[in-house]
Amino acid sequence: MASQLETTADKSVHLRFIERCYELASASVERGNHPFGALLVLDGRVIAESLNEVVTSNDPTRHAELLVLQAGLPTVAANDRARITLYTSTEPCAMCTGAAYWSRIGQIVFGCSATALGDAAGADFLIPSRELLVHGEAPPRVTGPLLEERGRAQHLAYWSAHRG
Repeated sequence: MASQLETTADKSVHLRFIERCYELASASVERGNHPFGALLVLDGRVIAESLNEVVTSNDPTRHAELLVLQAGLPTVAANDRARITLYTSTEPCAMCTGAAYWSRIGQIVFGCSATALGDAAGADFLIPSRELLVHGEAPPRVTGPLLEERGRAQHLAYWSAHRG
């Protein structure tokens, strides 16, 4: 279930950034990788964006969320990180949710849910980010899924062609 958005303006901003994440996910596929993309946004300004690189790097940890955190966090003072929002085309996995938590960012906004990803790709170690974050002392706010049908279609198309 999606968390309640604060205002209509918030929703408009979130949708614009989620659309960009889906564009990045498409670019990931065009480059031979899985369909995931991520943005790091500080005060409404994109400070980093990333594609998934798992296949082409032969490194299963090269998720778009980890790459965008690695690229953007060094540019932001630690005491300003609570103003950062991590936007992702798909709900972050356990590894990426943990990285977002330890980064002390303020918010995660995702497009496609882990449940919808599991339906398309197979439910291998998919744990909704909210379930993980309830165990933290000061977790980021989580908003999503947003524009989920677009993400679901993207994953169904990709995983039906690449499974097996």
